[in-house]
Amino acid sequence: MASNLFWFYDALIIGIALIFLYAGGKRGLMKSVVLIVLTVVSFALSWFISEVGAPVIYDSLLQKPILSALGDSSEKTDPVSVVNHAVSNGNYGVEMTDIEIEGIISQTGDFFANIAGEIKNNGANEGEAQIAEGMESTVTEIMLNALVGDVVSPSVLTEILESVSGTERNIRAAVDVFLNGDRAATASMVEENVVAPAVKTVLRWIIWIVSMFILMFVSRAIANAFKGLNRVPIIGPVNVLLGAVLGLAEGAVIIYLIAQLVKLVCYFTDNSLMFLNSETVESTYLFKYLFNFDAMKLIGG
Repeated sequence: MASNLFWFYDALIIGIALIFLYAGGKRGLMKSVVLIVLTVVSFALSWFISEVGAPVIYDSLLQKPILSALGDSSEKTDPVSVVNHAVSNGNYGVEMTDIEIEGIISQTGDFFANIAGEIKNNGANEGEAQIAEGMESTVTEIMLNALVGDVVSPSVLTEILESVSGTERNIRAAVDVFLNGDRAATASMVEENVVAPAVKTVLRWIIWIVSMFILMFVSRAIANAFKGLNRVPIIGPVNVLLGAVLGLAEGAVIIYLIAQLVKLVCYFTDNSLMFLNSETVESTYLFKYLFNFDAMKLIGG
């Protein structure tokens, strides 16, 4: 039912755009130009701060406790049990013993291809490629849930990692180490290739948004020095008209920041809130484009 309220998001951004259109005219061209220039500078500076600050915060404050927690979780997680669980959940009509699974893990070559062949030989109806893909997906999800499920769901984690290059390769490498039974290496691999990129991505978003709001507040204070031009004859009306146009640019930045805040809430709540979820946002006509637009990726190339 909440999805029917998607129009609120579009109404919100239209309302904000109109407010800034009026406010831009009231400020005038010169004040708006100064404010836009300072906003662009704030945008770029916030991106730089987030790019530099996120790794520093993670490495100095978060890495050690995360690695320790992953090590504890890894020690409690048995690869054979995870694979057995994946076989049972796959609805292949096949049951495998722990000894059989241990034997397949010890074989050379690709584990998922090997176990898919064994499942197929035992009477599964699916093709080997389909079985291998399903097993890899299920084992990955179960492994991540066992290691980080107390903090964040695997679906949220992988969704955040979609913006990080090499995500699938890094997760697969972590799964391979996990299946080999090296618990310490598993914790280190998951921390380095899965958790760290995801946490740093979220930290970049948070730092960028906070920095942007702070710098825009400072920019507004500086731009206020130019508000008297609207009272100058002849220049004043032109200043008002062009200021209204430029006001829309500032409104667009604010609307984008709001969209990114909504995205963060969706991520952290795993789209579980009745109104603040991706499904509702994707039903909008305008807001969804700002919601899905990645400005930081555009700047960073």
